[in-house]
Amino acid sequence: MRLRTDRILISRLLLPAVFGSTTFIAALILWQLLLIHRRAEIEAATREEALFVKTKTESELRARILPLEHLAGYWQAGPNKQDMESDASLVMSGYPAYQAIEWVDPTFHVVWMTPEIGNHAATGATEGVDQGQRAMLEDAADRGSTVVTTSPGNLPQGGRGFWVFVPVHSKKELSGFLVGVFQYQELLSSILQGVAPDYWLAIYDGDEEIYSRTSPKPLGEGRYVQEANISIGQLNWQVRAWPKNGAVEYIRSPLPMLVFGLGSLIAIVLAFAVYMAESSHLHISELAAANLELEKEIAGREQAEQALREAQKMEAIGRLAGGVAHDFNNLLMVIRGQAALSLNAVGPGAPLHRELAEIVKAADRASSLTRKLLALGRKQVLQERVLDLNALVTQLVEMLPPVLGDDISLRIDLDPGLGRVKADSAQLEQVIMNLVFNARDAMPDGGELTIETENCELDEAWVRSHPGVRVGAYVLLRVGDTGHGMDQETQSHLFEPFFTTKDKSKGTGLGLATVYGTVKQSGGHVAVSSTLGAGTTIQIYLPRVQEIVEVVEAPKPLVRSLEGEGRILVVEDDDAVRRMTRKFLEIRGYTVIEARCAADALQFVEHREETIDLVLTDVVMPGMKGRELVDQLGRLRPSLKVLYMSAYTEDDAISIGVLSPGTTFIEKPFSPDELAAKVRDLLNSDRNNLNTPGMRRGAKA
Repeated sequence: MRLRTDRILISRLLLPAVFGSTTFIAALILWQLLLIHRRAEIEAATREEALFVKTKTESELRARILPLEHLAGYWQAGPNKQDMESDASLVMSGYPAYQAIEWVDPTFHVVWMTPEIGNHAATGATEGVDQGQRAMLEDAADRGSTVVTTSPGNLPQGGRGFWVFVPVHSKKELSGFLVGVFQYQELLSSILQGVAPDYWLAIYDGDEEIYSRTSPKPLGEGRYVQEANISIGQLNWQVRAWPKNGAVEYIRSPLPMLVFGLGSLIAIVLAFAVYMAESSHLHISELAAANLELEKEIAGREQAEQALREAQKMEAIGRLAGGVAHDFNNLLMVIRGQAALSLNAVGPGAPLHRELAEIVKAADRASSLTRKLLALGRKQVLQERVLDLNALVTQLVEMLPPVLGDDISLRIDLDPGLGRVKADSAQLEQVIMNLVFNARDAMPDGGELTIETENCELDEAWVRSHPGVRVGAYVLLRVGDTGHGMDQETQSHLFEPFFTTKDKSKGTGLGLATVYGTVKQSGGHVAVSSTLGAGTTIQIYLPRVQEIVEVVEAPKPLVRSLEGEGRILVVEDDDAVRRMTRKFLEIRGYTVIEARCAADALQFVEHREETIDLVLTDVVMPGMKGRELVDQLGRLRPSLKVLYMSAYTEDDAISIGVLSPGTTFIEKPFSPDELAAKVRDLLNSDRNNLNTPGMRRGAKA
């Protein structure tokens, strides 16, 4: 009876405990998602403000320079000095942002200046301009157009600012220069008065801050700082915007603790989050609409800029891919890892075995999608080596007949003297196969597929008509078909992500987009020529190199155990990822010490005497980056080996300055076996190159 009573008591307590634990975890996940969403909204709103400041500043600067250009055009008839000074004074009265307007004759002497008060020393036929001004005047004369440039020192009227030099021609001869003088603070204050009231603003000319609103240090070490480039004439400024404290007050709220303690408040938190999200969305929409109207106004003045659209599509994909790769891969790490561990714990006949296997497959497909996005944005990790393109094409041709079918004939024309290229062979194979598949689909009734290679030289004339390409020696890969071809409208969208003319069940629109991204990342160029009803030819240009072809022997398969022993210090700020990594290592026999941040890791190593065989650290962490941690650990224990991990791709981690080329690295998400193999190889490696002064590292995988 006593045993039965205990079982009933345990049963009654178990359900509340499970329900409470589940609610607690759900509240934690929900709140973290809301915080992430809120941060994204703040960043988007700040980005819109920075762009609005950029477009408004450029528009207003052009509007203030325009009167000088109108005067220059009016003075081509050669008015007298009195009329010129009168016109200049009229402009000064209508545009108070001018500090002064000068007339400089062709011999570079200041003839007159308005206003005269405070400028007597700078006028007179015997007073010439300084060397810096003279160089700009000569540049304006050579160009025959307006030159806008920063003042190398303080303006004669006081303060810092910039000059506008407008050459004036009379009867096709230079009759002098009209010079406008602007002061930064007065001009920019008038332009930006009332703009972005909820944001701090600063504008820089190079390293010099030329305008700012009094502000504290940006929150979160500049997490929300957004930048935009202001360009007019020869001026290139950078605007930085970040929200005031009130805009990010929500993120520092103690509300998460209340959510965990009181489950009934979850509904209120959701309602509040939705309200904040909708308010932010409305605010962003209003800013976007205002910015769009301003962009339309600028586009009306400078229609030529429309052709640049701002080419930035693939760059935008790159930025998207970088953000997705980091946050999404961390989530995939936990999802896939938990599923893999659970899968290993149940037998093949267990009820959950199939479902767990499907979760692992879905996580792998999600990771593959992330890598495709990285290819679109030219952010993938390339294993480049010197290749013989003819040899690569020959190997692929052997596999093509079953792919093409009997109604498509294949013609191969390879240049026997073809030069060498440096590229990732696997990615280049994928490029060729994507082009072959597209050619096959364009010939449903049969036809001819042609693959050709040849050496070529791209000259200045060719490069001028293909922006972004450099003059030089290239290897050309040409893949052509005799299919239905494309019209000009289709060709203009050919390499855009998710654009396809195929049925949704046959194409995703990523094939040619990844071709474009891979070729561009390899330093090459893609061109297309097509005629409706007569077929399409895709041309791939890859830079020619002089190095010898690298012969890579296929590694012999080794049957080896992934078990190991040793003490590993795992430094990871994401709790779920850190716990998962610990499980991966412990099931392989390693002893694991956890550290939530770099400070915890340093404190452990400094005050404990235990032997540590390897440090596994995340690359990007709050407070101190992984590379800085490794530098400090190296001074304490020079014999440590280091393995970096990150949800960033390896080249992204290198580009942001937290890793150096050749560093041992594992990319998230990784499986238990992948981590065990990397750790085992590093611990058993005989090549202990210095990772930092006084600290060893393994060879690059």
